[in-house]
Amino acid sequence: MWEKPWTVKEGFVMGAGLLITGELLQLSVGPVDWQAFAWPVNLIVLVVWIIGVSILYAMRKKVYAFRFLTTGAATVSALVYAVALTAFMGLIRQVGDTQPAADKIGFTKMLSFWPFVIIYLWIAVIVAQVALSQLHHFKWRSLPSLVSHIGLLSVLVAATLGSADIQKLTMTTKVGTPEWRAYDEKGKLHELPLAIQLNAFTIDEYPPKLMIIDSIGIPLPEKKPVTLLLDDTFKEGKLLGWNITLKQKLELAAPVMTKDTVYYVEWPSLGAVCAVLIEATSPDRRLVRQGWITCGSYYFPYQALALDDKNIVMPNRDPERFTSKVEIMTAKGAHIETTIEVNKPAKVEGWKIYQLSYNEQMGRWSDTSVFQLVTDPWQPVVYTGICLMLLGAVLLFITAQKRKRGKR
Repeated sequence: MWEKPWTVKEGFVMGAGLLITGELLQLSVGPVDWQAFAWPVNLIVLVVWIIGVSILYAMRKKVYAFRFLTTGAATVSALVYAVALTAFMGLIRQVGDTQPAADKIGFTKMLSFWPFVIIYLWIAVIVAQVALSQLHHFKWRSLPSLVSHIGLLSVLVAATLGSADIQKLTMTTKVGTPEWRAYDEKGKLHELPLAIQLNAFTIDEYPPKLMIIDSIGIPLPEKKPVTLLLDDTFKEGKLLGWNITLKQKLELAAPVMTKDTVYYVEWPSLGAVCAVLIEATSPDRRLVRQGWITCGSYYFPYQALALDDKNIVMPNRDPERFTSKVEIMTAKGAHIETTIEVNKPAKVEGWKIYQLSYNEQMGRWSDTSVFQLVTDPWQPVVYTGICLMLLGAVLLFITAQKRKRGKR
């Protein structure tokens, strides 16, 4: 071993040394604090790193270890370690960004685990050395490989150093009130260069369901509750043997109380509930019950239909789609009216605004909307790197086809 030329064996030994060094750093100084690399520190680190890899390449003829970095043996060993650590990360449940690792070694927070970071830094250095070599000895046939290496390098560097500049903030807005303040994951307040005014919030709900619960409120059957969907076509159906007949259905209703009973009337206003009048007949047809059932709201209590020793209830309706009509005002004077919903964010001046939540207690009558605002200044660099890798793959395919035709 260590006889020139070095092979994959020496590459694996180098990788093992880097892993040991990383674990010693992990135990002595703690995990990597990516927030310490926030702008402009990440730019300074990037410049220093570029200078460093350039010096390594310039000294490759004098130092054999530096020259070894441009070989396939170094690349193979580095990739094996990287793939193994990445697979290991996939097998172990990772904690959140703001939480400390759940184990002493650091496996549960791999993105801040020194050995993991150092191995990927090793790969970045190798890719940079190969790219510099291809630039120094440029040949048109190596263009696909060069483009791919530059793309991969852009993704590796921007995705790591740029992570400290990613902001994920939560903003709570109320109808008719502009809001420009938001909180990060640590609860710190941030004033933003934009304000959001919620003009209207709406929810589309799935059709109501009925289920049977026992005397203490446990849905039946206990391990796998059965529900009956009351969609627009429903007239009659079975629920745990009981025959359910729909007599009347009101999407927006309010209760009217008399001396003997409670019935529901249409009431399209705040706090209205979905109410259904049903007739339930027992499996042996000896017991018939008729009455109103609602899931209730923040304004009215729920209504159940009592059977023998059970009750038929309507669980809270699941939201199918909820949207916020907003006006976004920026420091540059822009006024943008748009609609935000789940998986359809608004994009304004480098910010993505996602629909996150609402006042679940008020449900469809919520006057509050919660947004998540995300900005990633380095994202264009990452996307550019991905496009370069795809371009390199296309160029590689084209040149390979030309070579095949030339051999014929």
